[in-house]
Amino acid sequence: MADQDLYQILELSRGASQEEVRKAYKRLARKFHPDLNPGDKAAEERFKEISQAYEVLSNPEKKAQYDRFGTAEGFGSQGGPGIHFEGFDFGMGQGAGGFSDLFDSFFRTARSRREERPARGGDLVYPLHLSLLEAYGGKKTRITVRRSVACDRCGGSGRTAPARNHPCGVCGGTGKMGVNKGPLSFSRGCPACGGTGVDPGERCTSCGGTGRREAEERLDVSIPPGVDNGSKIRLKGKGQAGTFGGPPGDLLIETHIRADDLFRRKGPNLSIRVPVTYSEAVLGARIEVPTLTGSARLKIPPGTRSGQVFRLRGRGMPSLRGGAPGDLHVEVFVSVPAIVDEASKDLLRDFEKLNPESPRRELFRDEPSRAAGE
Repeated sequence: MADQDLYQILELSRGASQEEVRKAYKRLARKFHPDLNPGDKAAEERFKEISQAYEVLSNPEKKAQYDRFGTAEGFGSQGGPGIHFEGFDFGMGQGAGGFSDLFDSFFRTARSRREERPARGGDLVYPLHLSLLEAYGGKKTRITVRRSVACDRCGGSGRTAPARNHPCGVCGGTGKMGVNKGPLSFSRGCPACGGTGVDPGERCTSCGGTGRREAEERLDVSIPPGVDNGSKIRLKGKGQAGTFGGPPGDLLIETHIRADDLFRRKGPNLSIRVPVTYSEAVLGARIEVPTLTGSARLKIPPGTRSGQVFRLRGRGMPSLRGGAPGDLHVEVFVSVPAIVDEASKDLLRDFEKLNPESPRRELFRDEPSRAAGE
């Protein structure tokens, strides 16, 4: 079996869950069990392969090692104690000693043992809304988070009165219990002590044995300059408490930046639209433009047109990683004055006579002259 894929033996895709492994084993064990195939050597060998594959893939640690390296200690041709079903009743009825009763008992015990092992708590995500200016300069704030914390009464262990080095009263300190199902006998981990053989003590009545309780906590948070939508600040150990004494998870502060009235953001760069007068656009000028840290001087060259973009280096958002800041892109547009007096209108007419132009001529370059067609 050394060269065979254990998942293929159980007719599964690689990486199948333990629940899928369990179901596949039950189905194939019924099909190829020697008692149901008397004298069939091929079925007997197939049953051995199935049992050996299941012995590895039903163990979380061995399964993880096999998924990663393709091998796992303690399986293969060397064999082991395994689980043997010779002489066992494979009927699917509800009577005692049936195949379904055996598997339900076995896996219920395995689940119980896994559930009481120390496990890391889950991570929490806290959405924090900021203005663009707060994202630019960073912010210190205080937030309130509701999360699970270690139980004060049992210290997170889930037990209130552990008897130090005292043997488990259920298994006598062996960590195992014998199980008889008809002609079948095998041992399993003691459900009372989780297979340790040590008296775990009484379940904590305050937390129900989970080692956790709900609490509301106020936390001081420092948001660094330059965060963007979806940036995450990790606070280690401030997530959900672990179960049965396991380590806590982390708290992730996820930033959401509100839209700004003046500036638009694209990555580290900012952009803004700024009006200029007709004379500033024609003659050129130095104008003041707003930035997130005050005003800045921008040179407008003579003959500037609406829609032209100028760049102010380093006036964008700061870098979260300590690199160069982004830029501020300034798009100018000509502001048309509201002329009401005749003197101003006469000046514009004189200017048009001195500077004749046809700005729309290029739009009709492929059409015949209207005058020629008349």
